[in-house]
Amino acid sequence: MKTIIHLDTIEKRFAEAVVVPPLSLTIEEGEFLTLLGPSGCGKTTLLRMIAGFEEPTSGDIFLDGKPLGHVPPYQRDMNMVFQQYALFPHMNVEQNILFGLKMKKVNAAEQKRRLEEVLQYVQLTELRKRTPKQLSGGQQQRVAIARAIINNPRVLLLDEPLGALDYQLRKSLQLELKNLQKNLGITFIYVTHDQEEAMAMSDRIAVMNKGRIEQIASPAEIYNTPQTLFVATFIGENNIFRQASTCTAVRPEKIKLYRTDEQPGKHRCKGKITDAVFLGNLRKVFIRLDGQDQVVMAHQYAGDGLDWQVNDLVAIGWSQADEVKLPC
Repeated sequence: MKTIIHLDTIEKRFAEAVVVPPLSLTIEEGEFLTLLGPSGCGKTTLLRMIAGFEEPTSGDIFLDGKPLGHVPPYQRDMNMVFQQYALFPHMNVEQNILFGLKMKKVNAAEQKRRLEEVLQYVQLTELRKRTPKQLSGGQQQRVAIARAIINNPRVLLLDEPLGALDYQLRKSLQLELKNLQKNLGITFIYVTHDQEEAMAMSDRIAVMNKGRIEQIASPAEIYNTPQTLFVATFIGENNIFRQASTCTAVRPEKIKLYRTDEQPGKHRCKGKITDAVFLGNLRKVFIRLDGQDQVVMAHQYAGDGLDWQVNDLVAIGWSQADEVKLPC
């Protein structure tokens, strides 16, 4: 694949504080890359440096091989969608979407052609005369995206655009946004602290911690083969077994529960069930290990067989293929 954006050892300092230590990153054309991490880890700062709203303290940013060091944001071939959308309240949908083209003095015929195209893409044709206050949060988000893509940018930067929406709407818009990106073929760089959102939408995820990228890989690789303890514990749920300088990570769905007298060769340790949380198609079963100050979580799915109860004595085990060894 062709590289569209390359960050070459960029660093960002505010006064004496290092927000982003020297970092390099290559982003491929047409991919959906997510910058994922907890609040304050530097992901939005990194996105703003790509957009040109923040200047790196050192290092270089390249778009399609050309340095962007002295290129202002409005001349970069990319657009940004913010969490609050920043729509003009006195303009209707089509006026908001066309604003950028009017500023660039694109001719009327071309404006009309592009408008009809993007309205169809984001399914807002029937709402084109409504003002922002007459739209739902999800519809406003689609207007903001339409306004960004009508300029045909090479790259679309999105800073937690679903963060202000309720859970069910976020879920439906995740799929819409991913499908839109595939149809457009535009490179998306997406910032979020929501790991489920990142896993559902991304081609690759860059997991950030304290300004550094701890791992960059596909969602499946990030989940199944984390490379650091931070990634193992930040992405999804995990059980961490510590021994000297080595940690063993085992996902709850890989933990098997047995009666204490059953299949002695398959279990690793024993304990007592302290809690079981019902979540519809599964229960989260919590086991306090004998003689240890550690609680292990296991997933029990509907139809698994034994119905474990609080205070049951159990043995736990897992396949060696399902564990990940990491430095502690």
